[in-house]
Amino acid sequence: MKKLLISFFALLSINAFGNAQDIANTFNASSTPAELVESGWAGNDGGKGYKILQVVVKDTKQVAELHINKSGKIIAAFDSAQTVKLNSDFDYKMIATQEDWTEMGTGESGPMYHMTFGGLSFEGPMGEAMSNMGPFASFLINIGKNI
Repeated sequence: MKKLLISFFALLSINAFGNAQDIANTFNASSTPAELVESGWAGNDGGKGYKILQVVVKDTKQVAELHINKSGKIIAAFDSAQTVKLNSDFDYKMIATQEDWTEMGTGESGPMYHMTFGGLSFEGPMGEAMSNMGPFASFLINIGKNI
């Protein structure tokens, strides 16, 4: 079930780009984790203790996987997909081209623009994502800047 997104993550090979740990460090130091706790997003994890967010650079093998716990913080960051089958009731997969991720990093246009015109797509709980547009916008900027 592939849907257009709102907001969360993209990545990379260590040689040409940043890495998942850079994204995690920037994210964890921001106000976004607290916003995700306050909205209830971080707690919706299906009982496994964390949500999975995969960020994919379309038409490449570049993928980052982030695990976000109930505190809203990234507790594990991988420069590859660790989970083969995501649970679309709780977890997310965001997909965009390198160019689109870089453009999202400028923050000039928000998640809805990128979902409609900018090539950002995602898999995951659409309603939950739509109710968290502010944190998603911050996250997209973080990813785009750390690619």
